Amino acid sequence: MASSRGAPRATLLLSLAVAVATLAAGLALAACGRSAPGTPPVAVGHVVDTQNSRRAWSESVSVPAGVQVVIYESENPTTGYRWSLRLPPGVTQVGSSFTAPSPSAPAVMGAGGVRTFTVRADQAGLYRLTGLYIRPWEPAKPARRFTLGIYANLPSQPMPRAVFTQKESPGTLGTDVGAVIAVVLKENPSTGYSWAMKLGPGLVSLADRFVAPGAVTPALVGAAGQHIWLVKVQRAGTTTLTGIYARPSQAAAKNAASFSLTITAR
Repeated sequence: MASSRGAPRATLLLSLAVAVATLAAGLALAACGRSAPGTPPVAVGHVVDTQNSRRAWSESVSVPAGVQVVIYESENPTTGYRWSLRLPPGVTQVGSSFTAPSPSAPAVMGAGGVRTFTVRADQAGLYRLTGLYIRPWEPAKPARRFTLGIYANLPSQPMPRAVFTQKESPGTLGTDVGAVIAVVLKENPSTGYSWAMKLGPGLVSLADRFVAPGAVTPALVGAAGQHIWLVKVQRAGTTTLTGIYARPSQAAAKNAASFSLTITAR
């Protein structure tokens, strides 16, 4: 989710104070699925509104674990096409609804409406979900598609400026002093392998946590989880963050993978 050369591809910023119109849409959605009296209101952490004709789009968002993400997409059932959401383990679809054109608007034959998905990552981690605009009889031929990356932050921890995975290693990052970054790497302790992360001068660990795959949803025996580090940049200069994935007794010679990030802070 971040570039391996230069600035990150997608900086993940929390948008809890969304624009008035967006907030109104989120509140309207919550009203459709109102909780029982006495229960706290649903928190909407990010709204993704991409009602356009693009054939494909990709976006990344960052929210606290357990907070909902709302996705709006244009949909026209009269064409036979509908949006289908593919969710990874750890992400729950809270709701899905279709809103037809307003009855007060001039009628247009075959006019489309808006599909609204509400999803939630219940546990911390990095997740990628896919939306496909397909006809039921042509599931392998989507007319449009989107990929949404959701970084669910550790509880009671500051939101990161950027998120890095092994895919971005070796990577570079230019940032400011005081910035917090997240590193999310796959890990499977059942194999005897684990990550050993080394922080260079000027870096301080705020969190170092393994998230098991079955913490919320059932997982296959021996399935990999995610190891999450939150690291704060405390002083200016260039430093490194490096990791080795290996069995402890073989870290020097037979590491299965490595991670490297060079950070320059201003």
